[in-house]
Amino acid sequence: MNGGGLRPLRSGRRLANQLNDETWLGFSEYGLAQSYFVAGRYRDAETWLKQAATRLARAPENVPPGATGSSLLVLCHMMRSIIYASIGESDDADRCAGEANDLAERSGRPYDLIAACYGRGLVQIFHGNFDEAENALRVAASLSRENEVSLFLPLLLCGLGNLYLQTGRAAEARDVLLKAKSEAEALGHTTSDILASVYLASAYAQLGDTSRGLSLANACQASAKQKGYQGVEVLALFAEAGILSIRGETADAIAHFERTIELGARLEVRPLLGFARGMLARLLANTGKQAEAQAELNQAIALFARSKMTAQLERAKAALSKFSNL
Repeated sequence: MNGGGLRPLRSGRRLANQLNDETWLGFSEYGLAQSYFVAGRYRDAETWLKQAATRLARAPENVPPGATGSSLLVLCHMMRSIIYASIGESDDADRCAGEANDLAERSGRPYDLIAACYGRGLVQIFHGNFDEAENALRVAASLSRENEVSLFLPLLLCGLGNLYLQTGRAAEARDVLLKAKSEAEALGHTTSDILASVYLASAYAQLGDTSRGLSLANACQASAKQKGYQGVEVLALFAEAGILSIRGETADAIAHFERTIELGARLEVRPLLGFARGMLARLLANTGKQAEAQAELNQAIALFARSKMTAQLERAKAALSKFSNL
């Protein structure tokens, strides 16, 4: 969300604070955190989520009519787990996902269970535990449909689409992402719609339609940038770079990976930075720039190690070892 969207939320939170209105403070802090998250300002989002979670844990009854303190607390921990996974702080991601799951199991509410499963599924994707991630996301999607909780469905389907892309199941990814777009459009969820389109662009490219994929990724990047959705913008840049690489447009692919790295560094999205540097290293090596490729791989290794992404770390180390055999 851009600055214009954040201002009303900041004003609402300030008013609740001035009135000492505990009923709305935690709720408004959660809403503000959501907006920071969409804007890619993950540290700011985490700060407000932590404050809201502390407030809600202390007084769960202080929520607006129609809301429950326990459900808002689950959402806070779920969002914190995704933020920590996105910036590569693995232990904190696992801790917050566990807290969300424990709260959801105690409440037994379908909404809480769906939110907790969604957070756990995304965290496991970052870990590379794809079987566990798929199970969590499928359980959440099933619960969502059975209980007519449509709010999470586009995001759950996006998570599955991303997982299928990472496991080489491009046709399944395309199909589930088209459903995600349809659900997002029906709900008016612009962010989810753009996110689904970003992953869909990669699916089209993997299925051989690189022109369609590139056009879609470019449109997503422009739309996300215009709206201030930096977290989605960096994913779109990464998708564009990957598609250009598939097309053999090496110079443009390198430029896009470099832009991805520049924006990703500002957002502190270390796992994505690791992937971008690893893919950039491959392109540099293919163009004979061995020293530059090694430097990028070393940085990817450091990022994967810090993020505790074991499978990716081992692959990067194996790629680096090939340079010593040249």
